[in-house]
Amino acid sequence: MIIEKQIAINKSIETVWKALGLEFADAYKWASAVNHSEGRGNGINGASCSERGCTTSMGKLKEKILQYSNENHSLSYEVAEGMPFVVKYATNTWELVPLGQDKSKLQMVMDIQFKGIMGAIMQPMMKIMMSKMGNELTEEFKYYVENGQPHPRKIKAMKKNSG
Repeated sequence: MIIEKQIAINKSIETVWKALGLEFADAYKWASAVNHSEGRGNGINGASCSERGCTTSMGKLKEKILQYSNENHSLSYEVAEGMPFVVKYATNTWELVPLGQDKSKLQMVMDIQFKGIMGAIMQPMMKIMMSKMGNELTEEFKYYVENGQPHPRKIKAMKKNSG
């Protein structure tokens, strides 16, 4: 199952890449589904780490970087641990495309493969859930980069998790 999302961001590609690539370990700063994240391991190709551990609304995840390029403003990672048992594997690729001096396009492609009969049964529901999550992730990332602060949905999630 492939889910693709894209969104225009009113900032330069360098500014957007700083938050996406150089601060890969810090998804907790902007993603409402991520309560905590931290980088682990030695980086590859200029990345600050080789994997990211996340505590999310769905549980703990471990994401391993598969591809990282400062030059192409792109990164790809697999969710190595923490996905439901019906998921065979899941990857996510984020790529930036310049749209002028102070505008960039974020393209995100999630590839989720299911296993077994339960996977086949759950795929339609998972597609709806993951598509919604993709919309929220790109929206929250755009808001964070453009405004220098978390999206209102992230602030609400932070208050809920602290109290």
